[in-house]
Amino acid sequence: MPLSLTQVFSSKALLLLLVSYLLLWENVTSAPTCVKRDGDTQKSLRRLFTMATFISQITSRQAANLFTEFDKQYAQGKRYNDRIPDSCPTDFLDTPENKNQVLKSSPEDLLKLLCNLLYSWTVPLNHLVKEMSSMPGAPNGILSEARAIQERVGQLMVGVKTILSEIGEKNDEIYLVWSGLASLKSSNEDVRCFAFYNLIRCLLRDSHRVNTFLEVLKYRIIQDKC
Repeated sequence: MPLSLTQVFSSKALLLLLVSYLLLWENVTSAPTCVKRDGDTQKSLRRLFTMATFISQITSRQAANLFTEFDKQYAQGKRYNDRIPDSCPTDFLDTPENKNQVLKSSPEDLLKLLCNLLYSWTVPLNHLVKEMSSMPGAPNGILSEARAIQERVGQLMVGVKTILSEIGEKNDEIYLVWSGLASLKSSNEDVRCFAFYNLIRCLLRDSHRVNTFLEVLKYRIIQDKC
């Protein structure tokens, strides 16, 4: 009997799938991204990239749900969209702004950028989950969604770092101290609420970026379109 969406998206089911695919990396021979590979290696890469894009698609959907639910619960009538947004945790990264720029980036550079994008969300997501739990009337659904996204980002980090290692690349994570915690802890409820709204909006934007980069990488590396 096929799994329902709820079952597929559950942490246990997804974690088992992730572990099974990550184990395949042990049998993948390290090689430059644009060198012809044998059939078994190519098959393993295809499965692993399929899994990574699957997780990123789920993460993107969950970020959209989180933004929608938070907006409905806390931002109605406050015209947050009309305010000048605060900076995002990943604004310091040199990120391609359109599809053309993405396609011009080397697979190695895109993988390293992905690693840094995901890494830069580690601290903000920790604080998002922690501080959100103390918000008045915070529904369990919003908290559950935030925790699930935090878990997925961690899973993607493992996958991307493994891919980098297997193609013979190493990434030293770039991270700047995140300055948004003070706003999340503000005693001014409007300032605090807008900080959450903006952070979740940034998360939604970056979840789309991660998914786009992975889709491009899957095509270029698996199909040798470098």
